[in-house]
Amino acid sequence: MGINISKKVDHQIRAWNRRNAQAISTEAKESVYPVITISREFGALGAAMAAELGKLTGFEVWDKEILGAIAEDLDSDVKFLETLDERRQADIEDAVSGFMSEISTNVNYIRSLIRTVKTIEEHGKSIIVGRGANYICEKENSFHVRVVSPLKTRTLLYAERNDMNRIEARKLIEKKDQERADFIKRYFYKDLRNPTDYDMIINSGKFTLEQMARLVLDAYEMRLGEKVSTGLL
Repeated sequence: MGINISKKVDHQIRAWNRRNAQAISTEAKESVYPVITISREFGALGAAMAAELGKLTGFEVWDKEILGAIAEDLDSDVKFLETLDERRQADIEDAVSGFMSEISTNVNYIRSLIRTVKTIEEHGKSIIVGRGANYICEKENSFHVRVVSPLKTRTLLYAERNDMNRIEARKLIEKKDQERADFIKRYFYKDLRNPTDYDMIINSGKFTLEQMARLVLDAYEMRLGEKVSTGLL
């Protein structure tokens, strides 16, 4: 695990432990905002939108690279889990067992990934990008978003940003889209293109990053029934 990711993990664990200690000392239950998951087509700027949403809400953003690094370091997911009380640890292990019952490949990685994402879900106040998080986060109030954009729009944007010709860009985008679909199909037995698996789908070709982040936050707050207060974060 890279040094920056390791620092992020250690920082977050300390923050969660401080929050837990404060809640115990004041005997008050802290407001826990449900997680927001972001699924996205390759090149649709879903990760960039998640970063913008993180700035807007003050929520911690967990992207695909961070989740992957944690899941590959089999000690980190255990450290995450230990920030929860025993009852919630047991609930997560039960959930992991349920997910793992039909998985036969990359067992350790997927078990660690699920345990990590479920722990983040328990703490809330987070935005999780990719890795099938919307299928792992099963709490009723978790908010699931998918970011899409026409293939032509994604191709033009990606080719321009990466100094690549359009034919190569299109092939790469189609390959990455298929890899993501295959990952979800293999481990969660789902079609990530199914619109009913999401609370909200946004066409990034029609909005700026700031507009998309604001749309997601507005919908999230409507579902939540209250405004997100960054003062509680």
